[in-house]
Amino acid sequence: MRVHRRVRRLTSRGAVKSNWFESPWRIAGRALVSALALAVIIVLVALIALPKIMGGDSFTVLSGSMEPTFAPGDVVVAKGITEAEVCTDVSVGTIVTFFPEPNDPTLITHRVIGKTIGTFDDGTDCRLITQGDANSSADEPVSPEQVRGVFMFGVPKLGWARQWVSKNTMLVVGIAAAALVVSGLWSSFRRPRTTVMSVPRPASAATGNRISTQGQDLAERDLALRERELELRERELAFALQRAEQTA
Repeated sequence: MRVHRRVRRLTSRGAVKSNWFESPWRIAGRALVSALALAVIIVLVALIALPKIMGGDSFTVLSGSMEPTFAPGDVVVAKGITEAEVCTDVSVGTIVTFFPEPNDPTLITHRVIGKTIGTFDDGTDCRLITQGDANSSADEPVSPEQVRGVFMFGVPKLGWARQWVSKNTMLVVGIAAAALVVSGLWSSFRRPRTTVMSVPRPASAATGNRISTQGQDLAERDLALRERELELRERELAFALQRAEQTA
């Protein structure tokens, strides 16, 4: 059984106005909004939730020392790693994020170009030799205590947007609140929609209706015949009474 559905909106003048999903522009607009919302959710999960789950964090690249691998403004996501894992799991070619000196808040993300195994004064068992892809010289040896994380993936140019949002948090919150208010007002003032559905009757139901209609017609005809027969008998009786009176 096929169901044909049409949804229309009645205006105050009684005219019929097409609903929003009958407009290609509104379909495209709704699809665009949904795509943007999905993209925002994916970015938030990739840059905030996932690194936290992996014990790491996301960082904004500020210099060109790793070009062309990373450019200023890119976001680098690194997973956490322990000091023991640095000596056993990190190999040459791995990109790591580290403090240039212990307890220094500045972070550097460079590639490992060498590794030294041994016993060192700080109690660790290795040193990493790192260098930026665009640099001509290596960095100072890096202790496992300085390593913050191991590179997972990067997102181009998103760092500038993240920095702007962090510096203009109140403005972003105000814009989001205004958007929610406008959306709520639009939903509250939107005119109600009238749904008109056209459903064809099944063949069995149509056949039953025809049979019922035919039976009703036959009954009406039979009743009309009985009424005519009664009328004729009344006339015959009246005629007979009239002749009896004349004879008498």
